[in-house]
Amino acid sequence: MPPKEKQVIDLNTLDPEQLSMLKEQFQEELNGLMRSTVALQKAAGEFGASGQAVEALHDQKEGQPIMLPLTSSVYVNGTLASKESVLIDIGTGYYIEKSVDEGVDYCRRKVQFLKEQIDKFGLLMRDKQGILTEIEGALGRTMQHAQSSSP
Repeated sequence: MPPKEKQVIDLNTLDPEQLSMLKEQFQEELNGLMRSTVALQKAAGEFGASGQAVEALHDQKEGQPIMLPLTSSVYVNGTLASKESVLIDIGTGYYIEKSVDEGVDYCRRKVQFLKEQIDKFGLLMRDKQGILTEIEGALGRTMQHAQSSSP
């Protein structure tokens, strides 16, 4: 799929209603990006915690009772059957078996990938915020011009 071409709109040619609609559209996009960024940050934190939990297996002994993290706040009692391999949830109900070191590496790579995506979203949000500021400025000028030209 070819990349979208950027549209250039002269904000000074738009009426106040069009500027308001454009402002609302960019605000909604910015809010969506912010929500997505928060979700990515949460996922990165969870993968980081998972990596630490898997890494902690190096210090454990087989047959030792342990608390297994199901989520960041829910743990269950268990017994360490083997510290040779772990099951990694790769999404949509699929799991893969990896060595402890491979499991730690997998979690680190996921955290790194998510941080890269967060950085990309940050740049995109900064760009959209700049455009939103320009739209607000054009709307203010248009409203001021409309007020000064009315009797």
